[in-house]
Amino acid sequence: MTKNDNFKEYGMPVVVLVAICFVTTLLLALTNSVSYPIIVRNAEITATENRKELLPEADGFTKVEGIEYCTSSDAKASVTDVYKADNDTGYVMTCVTKSFGGDLTMMVGLDANGAITGVKVTGHSDTPGVGTKDQDPEYLAQYIEKTSLGAEDVKKESGFNFITGASVSGTAIHKGVYAALAQYAQIGGAN
Repeated sequence: MTKNDNFKEYGMPVVVLVAICFVTTLLLALTNSVSYPIIVRNAEITATENRKELLPEADGFTKVEGIEYCTSSDAKASVTDVYKADNDTGYVMTCVTKSFGGDLTMMVGLDANGAITGVKVTGHSDTPGVGTKDQDPEYLAQYIEKTSLGAEDVKKESGFNFITGASVSGTAIHKGVYAALAQYAQIGGAN
């Protein structure tokens, strides 16, 4: 067997595979460069629609910059962004909490007086069924019009109906709302 035959048998397949990998990587990079801006724009449109749903009186939103975000006492819930209504009707805050299946992302709307106007889970990894019952609009409606929570843990909250068997996700949502209320107080309300 000659050197040329060795290259054809062993070297050529390597060259072909490297070329295939290079072309595939190039095509993936091109696809990403086209699709990424569309994905970001669609995510922002969805977030704006969610904010408008939680604070319908708002005529638009501006992100509040230069603030320190609040975190729960056990660091399992934190505010990740705050948007103020352009017409000073309140705020919508995004919170990320630790739930049964991992991170749970939610938004909390607060009017100019600090009363909750709505709570919406926008992303989660919880198992469908019992764990997601805490995300139903009927359950989340318990938070509407509250201006404070007595306890950071839903099971210790007096007069609050939590779903048995879904205490991890219910507590995660409760901690997120608690963090949003603390954030509202920290920024001084709707001034």
